[in-house]
Amino acid sequence: MIIRTEDLSVYYGYKNILKDVNVTFEKNKITAIIGPSGCGKTTFLKSLNRTIEEYGGKTEGNIYLNNEDIMNIPVQKLRNRIGMVFQTPVV
Repeated sequence: MIIRTEDLSVYYGYKNILKDVNVTFEKNKITAIIGPSGCGKTTFLKSLNRTIEEYGGKTEGNIYLNNEDIMNIPVQKLRNRIGMVFQTPVV
């Protein structure tokens, strides 16, 4: 599985959280996303499987999963393919 972003920007309302993020995550590679608290790490991850929409966030730019635009993948199927484990579990 390859995940790629092109010019990804993420907003909550009018507040720009991430701007023009371009990154590729290769299959069978381990990648760490690090940074200080509040820099947008979780926001970025939530944008990859569109859970950002559940929190009122909006994305611009493109996100691809195996060269397919994630906006063309049904959200449940996408979230089955790109899962998340939260620090505080939700039941």
